[in-house]
Amino acid sequence: MLEELIVYYSYFDGQRKLPSIPGTFFSSRFEKEILNFSIEGRNAAHGFKLQIPRGKSSEFAKSALNFETPAQFFLQQLLATVLTPVVTRITKYAYHTKGKSNVLTEANATMNELFTGWIRSISNDSVIRLYTLNYERNFKVILEHTAEPLSLFEGFNSKATLEYGSRLRADVRSILGNKDCDCHYNLHGSIFWDVEARDAGQLSNPAIYLTEGPRLIENSYELAIWQSEKSKTLLLTNIITGYQKVQRGIFAPFRQMQAAFDSDCSFADTIVVVGYSFGDEHINASIRTALQHNPHVKVVIVDPGFLKNDQDLEAAIKIFSSTGDSHQLKPRTIEKNHHSFFDDKFLVHTKTFQEFMETFYDQKLT
Repeated sequence: MLEELIVYYSYFDGQRKLPSIPGTFFSSRFEKEILNFSIEGRNAAHGFKLQIPRGKSSEFAKSALNFETPAQFFLQQLLATVLTPVVTRITKYAYHTKGKSNVLTEANATMNELFTGWIRSISNDSVIRLYTLNYERNFKVILEHTAEPLSLFEGFNSKATLEYGSRLRADVRSILGNKDCDCHYNLHGSIFWDVEARDAGQLSNPAIYLTEGPRLIENSYELAIWQSEKSKTLLLTNIITGYQKVQRGIFAPFRQMQAAFDSDCSFADTIVVVGYSFGDEHINASIRTALQHNPHVKVVIVDPGFLKNDQDLEAAIKIFSSTGDSHQLKPRTIEKNHHSFFDDKFLVHTKTFQEFMETFYDQKLT
């Protein structure tokens, strides 16, 4: 909602102060309830600050430096604040620095060992291409801290543990060009990424850096905004949420990682899908295209709830229907919690990831 309101209240052209297209044709019904701010000094000139809530000044107030409207500027800060508890919650299980790790713990030892064994069992004759829609680096951290470390390229030339103060730019050429390396890509960003609003020349050219620890958007000196399409003003954040994933995914390294995912799906022998509900159309499109043009690919789904609440029907409509007769949707049970769709082209394990790894980590994918 906040992302769409930012579009509504933004300028179509900030320098000419032309209103947005939706703002031209529609009127807001809830401005008094939503826009709880006042302009410091009551003058919305370049560099103005806001009093949030209305009438309350702060020495830490940000300055509007990108032709924002006051309402847009307020909503950007509100969105950054809303994302903070998301980052905080992820940090509780994903924090990993030189001095402390919430990933490599005694409580996680069994799962970490199972995951390492499962990946090792398929890495001898396969290239491991891991893609996550989560916002952490756990897979890379786990696999690089084993007796026989497996190094994963994450789009940045880095080890799992970074030095304090690290700020690494993405290696987009390797993301696009190196198809044979083991990798781990965050398609929707990471709490360990940081968005910088300006380049070295202080021009408004946002860039993303990998850092050693989690980053809170609301702590940024300047919020990075951009129009991916004319009149569609976006707030660039280190994690992509909501319904603007495709629009915000045009920036490096999001775009290059999505391109790599698209390519990998089209050439893969096996695609393993764990705990994904097929709710993101840009992800579905890559899998669907692969199924249409890669006749040899096999899809393995691990999800204990896949046959419940019509989730299998949703997946069939969004993904699998392009590959064969819809009458083949009815599953054939191979054994308990192991099912086949479309003549074994899609295999579904209705069990948790831990149960799946306990059973299959030392075998080939079946």
